[in-house]
Amino acid sequence: MATSFGSATSTVIPNDPKIRMQSFTGLKSLHSIALARNHRVFPLPFSAPSVIRAVSTPVKPETSTTEPKRSKVEIFKEQSNFIRYPLNEEILTDTPNINEAATQLIKFHGSYQQYNRDERGTRSYSFMLRTKNPGGKVPNQLYLTMDDLADQFGIGTLRLTTRQTFQLHGVLKKNLKTVMSTIIKNMGSTLGACGDLNRNVLAPAAPLMTKEYLFAQETADNIAALLTPQSGFYYDVWVDGERFMTSEPPEVVKARNDNSHKTNFPDSPEPIYGTQFLPRKFKIAVTVPTDNSVDILTNDIGVVVVSDDNGEPQGFNIY
Repeated sequence: MATSFGSATSTVIPNDPKIRMQSFTGLKSLHSIALARNHRVFPLPFSAPSVIRAVSTPVKPETSTTEPKRSKVEIFKEQSNFIRYPLNEEILTDTPNINEAATQLIKFHGSYQQYNRDERGTRSYSFMLRTKNPGGKVPNQLYLTMDDLADQFGIGTLRLTTRQTFQLHGVLKKNLKTVMSTIIKNMGSTLGACGDLNRNVLAPAAPLMTKEYLFAQETADNIAALLTPQSGFYYDVWVDGERFMTSEPPEVVKARNDNSHKTNFPDSPEPIYGTQFLPRKFKIAVTVPTDNSVDILTNDIGVVVVSDDNGEPQGFNIY
């Protein structure tokens, strides 16, 4: 928008106690009306006319050339060998809890260390595990497995979250590897359900078979696959490096390797995330018009399918 500055045109007479002067019209659009009106003013404390040419705010000088202080979490991530160390060692010790660095890293694996805040003295530690289910889809085998794990290693309850995941509470550290590996081997995953990376990708879970709904589900699956960590840290820690991965659509692989905008980390085990992953969690949801079951605007990115009059998907609106 083009702008112009107004100017004072009348003469100031300092000795007149009640003068009228044309006020400065301020910063305004060339296409707008004046932004100020005439005002009554008091005498000015000087004896000769004066004109103010310009007023500016001085720029603060650089006080330091050192880099800003980094948080502990950023340093933990950078020194972790892509979210492995020291978690891979901490889960094997006899203590009921893990150290500060491992506590931050285990979030990327889909778990939080917790303790009973009402207890006094010695703390009773346990772990919460959260699954990752794009679009809210849960295979029958996984549900039955989670139900059994809740009874055997949890507190007997299985919680459902508003982000279409399961949460299993009360798992002891000595049972973590057993529970994690069982989930992985039964069509499940907790990878990226917590931590500084893309979280579970939502889509309407209702089994509606229209082209729009199917396309929304497929898009959520593809986004989840695209933004899943690639360095293998999850499988190294919980199933000794054995991989349990499904095949990805060619367009997902192509998108992950696309560095035409110079946004990737070349030759890195994590081509999208790098060693630091993200500064914070990131959330995405996909839906169709009029269906807000995923609460689209509470996400960092909302993806809404756009279809033609025949219901054929044509693209997306992005929020």
